[in-house]
Amino acid sequence: MLSHYVPASIRKLLVSSPNGPLAGTARRSTGRPARRVGTVAVLLGLTAALLAGTASPASAALITVRDGFEGTQAANWSFSHVGNGTGGLSSLQTHTGVRDGFISMRSAGFSSVGRRVQLPATTSCTAGIWVNPVLATQQINFEIIEPNSFRYVALRTVVLSGSAPYTFVSTQWNHGPTNVLVRVSLIGNSNGTQLGTWVDDLGILCQT
Repeated sequence: MLSHYVPASIRKLLVSSPNGPLAGTARRSTGRPARRVGTVAVLLGLTAALLAGTASPASAALITVRDGFEGTQAANWSFSHVGNGTGGLSSLQTHTGVRDGFISMRSAGFSSVGRRVQLPATTSCTAGIWVNPVLATQQINFEIIEPNSFRYVALRTVVLSGSAPYTFVSTQWNHGPTNVLVRVSLIGNSNGTQLGTWVDDLGILCQT
């Protein structure tokens, strides 16, 4: 557990109250049943997003990645930032299981968490991840990047309030590269506002 990456101003939001979690937090889930629920939620979200695209009825879907920062999966992820940001592994505010990622910013720039993914040769893929912002309204980018040229393969940008619960964010692409960087970036601002986002439960569903 590397929860010391989380700024003290955000840790204060997680102090238990008689009425449950404080505003701006989501109820923490732990244990194997929660992991199964989280997996089902990711698969349902990915399937719905995939069906909303232009997939052929004859296409076969296959699960490519399920990663919730648990166990050895934590080693898949890396953290980076430009500006006054930080990031690391946490167990303070999980969507499911006992681990998540956390990124924060307190200046212009960005803070990100990402991992490389090797994909099969496919016609289309849909990726989804759960994010839980705290404190102030913030912009979050869910990015699929070709790592050599560092160009976007797919990009989904959302603006969420600091009181939003864990929210499923997805993006889709067709005929992309087989080697990609999957990344969540928290976009900072120039007024010094503390921003923070928990990240958990990545899933990628591809079609042949």
